[in-house]
Amino acid sequence: MRVLKYRKRITFLLVILAMFACACRSTRLERRAVLEQTSSAAIDKDDKEFSLYENDDLLTSSPDDKYIFFRLYQPQYDNPLCVENILKVCIGSVDVAEEPISHSAIGFTLNDCFYGLTTAGKTDLKIEVCTDTHSNPYMKKCNKYKSVQTTYAIKVTEEEYEKAKKLVEDYYNNPKTKYDVSYNFKMAGHGIRRKFFLPEEQKKFGGDPQKTYTKSFAEEKYNFVCSSFIAYVLANSLESVKNYFVEKQIDVDYVMPSDLAELPGAVRLFKSTWVDYSIAAKQYSSYYVCLAPFYKEYLAHTKKEK
Repeated sequence: MRVLKYRKRITFLLVILAMFACACRSTRLERRAVLEQTSSAAIDKDDKEFSLYENDDLLTSSPDDKYIFFRLYQPQYDNPLCVENILKVCIGSVDVAEEPISHSAIGFTLNDCFYGLTTAGKTDLKIEVCTDTHSNPYMKKCNKYKSVQTTYAIKVTEEEYEKAKKLVEDYYNNPKTKYDVSYNFKMAGHGIRRKFFLPEEQKKFGGDPQKTYTKSFAEEKYNFVCSSFIAYVLANSLESVKNYFVEKQIDVDYVMPSDLAELPGAVRLFKSTWVDYSIAAKQYSSYYVCLAPFYKEYLAHTKKEK
């Protein structure tokens, strides 16, 4: 009974925060497509919704190198009163990142085809396509012209790549895989403590050790939220991430979407509105040729459709 009472109070607090934030903040993001090819990674630096980020290490990488990708989302919903938007505002209220992120997805190519965990639909782990939001029950609630995504990559070994890919596919095919709404309460409580009650040096990712970090490596684990799922996959596939989670005593259940950008080895590639994702991916992989093998399948697919 005490737990239920506590949850009700937390829910009430989050709703109040959401209503306050919605009243104080109104951000309109316009589509700004950049259609020309370019020989430079620095495209229109004044365009905050379309950026290709320079990475010197990628210039010296080989096309044979393997990468795992993830996208961090700043969705804009057509209905500001939908549950997802309230959750987004609540996350932003306790997020320590400069740009709060409310959703995330993982992929193994730069094709517009990532795996994301949400509650909408028959299964919780689904394919997310930014440029075709109607292909996903969650995505179709979002405005693809105003929603923004940022794509990251982590360089991995062939073995790590295959291990992570198989793990995601196994979860994708397993009906036990669930988006656990109750985990949002855990994350909210941790976020409030982290943002408002911890000293500055402990607010950063990994700065607050958790005794429950060993759960990050539990084999029989099926309940997640979007970011904890990605953190779990990477912690159980990549040696560098595993060692980092053990050293910092990080429990995946408390990993917020914006925290994924702080994972060891993660590099920011490009940012765009959802509708312009393919434009950004094509331009980026054309400039950084080591990433071209991760995008050619999409090009071949679209060419065949035409």
